[in-house]
Amino acid sequence: MKVSEVVYSKLRRRLVSGYYLPGSQLKEEALAQDFDVSRTPVRNAIARLTSEGLLIPGEKRGALVTPWGMENTADVFALRVLLEGHGAYLCAKKASDEQIAVMEQTCEEMERQFSVKGADWIKKMDQGNRVIHEMLYEASGSPYLRLSGKHLLEVPQVIGGFFIYEDADVEESLRQHREIVKAIKLHNGDWARSAVACHLNAALERFRRRTSEE
Repeated sequence: MKVSEVVYSKLRRRLVSGYYLPGSQLKEEALAQDFDVSRTPVRNAIARLTSEGLLIPGEKRGALVTPWGMENTADVFALRVLLEGHGAYLCAKKASDEQIAVMEQTCEEMERQFSVKGADWIKKMDQGNRVIHEMLYEASGSPYLRLSGKHLLEVPQVIGGFFIYEDADVEESLRQHREIVKAIKLHNGDWARSAVACHLNAALERFRRRTSEE
């Protein structure tokens, strides 16, 4: 892999994982030293990530991590309702038995993690949640939907929901996952789509509640 691609991938992973705080200033020179490369691949990575909206232009050969507000979170969830809802509809028509089994097994493992609450259980729950939502794109059979939708799952303010959930929130989310998978297994596309909308709108309300409490 070319150096420019390596730098781009590493910096992008940092941005989507919340490694940098929104509004943080990133300097070419500091990043080049951090990644042990010249400024050129860093400059190219910054340009690409700016075009993707993860960075905004800064002064003196640098960039700022894009600030984030509640309205941005609402926009992302609105897009997810449309895309994941359509993905679930297509899953009900096209998902293979193996793909449905993966979703069911993930639901079971998440429920087990919640009941036991062992080491890193929240992290494992969050990983399971990612699998469920990625499968709504993967099992849809649409490469365009998969390409467009997965980017929304990488937004730092959207991933990691289980780290802010109370037990009642977790229980509700798990029930909703089960309903989504059940609708897909029964090949009921309309039910699957509406179940996803209910699930994501409930998640958005939790983010709104957390924001109002901060």
